[in-house]
Amino acid sequence: MYFDGIWIKAISLIVMSVIALICGIYALKKMKWKPYEFMVVIVACIFLLVLGCKNVNYAINPEIETISVNYNYQSSNGVIFGREYHFFDEKDNTYDLTMDPITTRKIFLNKDFNKKTKYIIKYEKKSNVIIYIEEVPNSKINKNSQ
Repeated sequence: MYFDGIWIKAISLIVMSVIALICGIYALKKMKWKPYEFMVVIVACIFLLVLGCKNVNYAINPEIETISVNYNYQSSNGVIFGREYHFFDEKDNTYDLTMDPITTRKIFLNKDFNKKTKYIIKYEKKSNVIIYIEEVPNSKINKNSQ
């Protein structure tokens, strides 16, 4: 199982928090920012740091869920590093899960999802990050049944 996506998300949020703090300190000293402008940066840094620590917790103590689904479509809306994949199961429940490009390459080896194949997916429930994918053998949908 690949927890890289959760770690990448956590580390990037923590790094963005530190960079924003450094930029804020620089702007306060060199650009003569007012204290309330710097406080906005501090609040944003704390928010990013809390989100980063929350994702570290997801990687350390994951809640793994396994589903058997069909691929629907993908989008990159709202995802900083990766893509959001949309799936549905036999009961028409929908799942919007994310996966980073590194994990995608490790799992698929430059292939992509197929709408006619059923997948078993393991994902971290709280962050909705895919950590494992397996194609169900002999799951190709018959063209005559469509």
